[in-house]
Amino acid sequence: ADNENNIASNQPRSPLAVVEEKWKPQLQRNNTNNTSASGSVGNSAIPEKERQNIAERLLRVMCTDLGALSVVSGKEFIKLAQTLVDSGARYGAFSVTEILGNFNTLALKHLPRMYNQVKVKVTCALGSNACLGIGVTCHSQSIGPDSCYILTAYQVEGNHIKSYVLGIKGVDIRENGDFIHHWVQNVLSEFVMSEIRTVYVTDCKVNSSAFSKAGMCLRCSACALNSVVQSVLNKRTLQARNMHEVIELLNVCEDLAGSTGLSKETFGSLEETSPPPCWNSVTDSLLLVHERYEQICEFYSRAKKMSLIQNLNKHLLSNLAAILAPVKQAVIELSNESRPTLQLVLPTYVKLEKLFTSKANDAGVVSKLCHLFLEALKENFKVHSAHKVAMILDPQQKLRPVPPYQHEEIIGKVCELINEVKESWAEETEFEPSTKKPRAAGEATAAQEEDWFGKNEVYDYLQEPLFQATPDLFQYWSCVTQKHTKLAKLAFWLLAVPAVGARSECVNMCEQALLIKRRRLLSPEDMNKLMFLKSNML
Repeated sequence: ADNENNIASNQPRSPLAVVEEKWKPQLQRNNTNNTSASGSVGNSAIPEKERQNIAERLLRVMCTDLGALSVVSGKEFIKLAQTLVDSGARYGAFSVTEILGNFNTLALKHLPRMYNQVKVKVTCALGSNACLGIGVTCHSQSIGPDSCYILTAYQVEGNHIKSYVLGIKGVDIRENGDFIHHWVQNVLSEFVMSEIRTVYVTDCKVNSSAFSKAGMCLRCSACALNSVVQSVLNKRTLQARNMHEVIELLNVCEDLAGSTGLSKETFGSLEETSPPPCWNSVTDSLLLVHERYEQICEFYSRAKKMSLIQNLNKHLLSNLAAILAPVKQAVIELSNESRPTLQLVLPTYVKLEKLFTSKANDAGVVSKLCHLFLEALKENFKVHSAHKVAMILDPQQKLRPVPPYQHEEIIGKVCELINEVKESWAEETEFEPSTKKPRAAGEATAAQEEDWFGKNEVYDYLQEPLFQATPDLFQYWSCVTQKHTKLAKLAFWLLAVPAVGARSECVNMCEQALLIKRRRLLSPEDMNKLMFLKSNML
């Protein structure tokens, strides 16, 4: 019994210390009711015996569900405890079960009201911005036989990208792409006005053809690069091309670095920033072995298992790592969640194409692999016109990453996009440049038409010198709004669209939703509302 009391009193003191400070003023507010209590206790608000009782009950909650550890330490739990204490101070001691009943039932009873309150805030946020459009990602996540879709909207607010989870839906195997498209359109119709233009970003599990009728649909760039690597390092492909040494190298790296997880725990991961979940883990094993080669050799020599190391082709490992490390770094850069990434897609393609071309001149198996990588890059890593326009909107890049013969084509894409949305711009005046004196109709027709399509503005912007330092893109465009009106509007729309659809926070949300579904604690509708509140309330 003493041992249990010691555990109970020591472990959760840090969150309770904060609660104690909040409880003290309550005793002072009710001086008439608590005079005798405060006199007997002295300076301590809660007797030690009562503190141990609370701690024991907290531990019981934690042991029931280990996920409650983070809940009990969080602000929301402290607010709940404070509310109960305040109610007790105001109305006297009462039985929680008798007065409040089942907490789960009580919370779900008020779920629709809270959902509607937050829904109004999200709808106002998505509709109040001066930008023309938003970015929307549709991500699919699977755990065992269960899977679900999560729909997230992105928009610039001030100089930052803000994301809103709009809906979560469990997936039925019988449902096709059109059904998911209708679900997406129904959800967006509740939050977004019809005139707001949308760019969709889907991962490899979501059928992008279902969204083509709704506007621009881009594929997740990390999924595309993952497809490039998988198509080349697929063991059947390698076997068909007699690249048995590559297959053997991949098998050895998996044994050394991945199968039991022991080596990863021993030597650590390669970097602090982890790539999105659609990245290839086989590549991680190979890069880990290359990076930690000396430590791994020492580890296995102590364990007297050097046979694995002896089977490792060190020369081929170094050459493959030199090819794959830039690919993985590109995935990490494209999946950055705090800064714009869409403008990096085309420069990434150009950079990797140059890398594979330069290595394709080497002798032996590396040359064959690089030719395969070049073919896979062209086939899987598709560059959309939105990527080209976004690249121009980066004042540090503009047209520099691409050869001169492509410049006119990309400038034409910018003007096409301006032309597509010019009717919406005509309705808004805050971004419109100051009016000039009208010329004679005959003289100015061609010039006005060209200026209306935005070509003059694009050329004026491109003639300005490149930024030497990496700029804050939204800060830059907010400063040149009056000078480059049409381009600024495009920038605040397109640069909010992420290059990667699968985000770490989205994956966590999907996993929690599927866990709730598996336990059958909530209906699908209540689950969707809870996930929505969790994402957008804070």
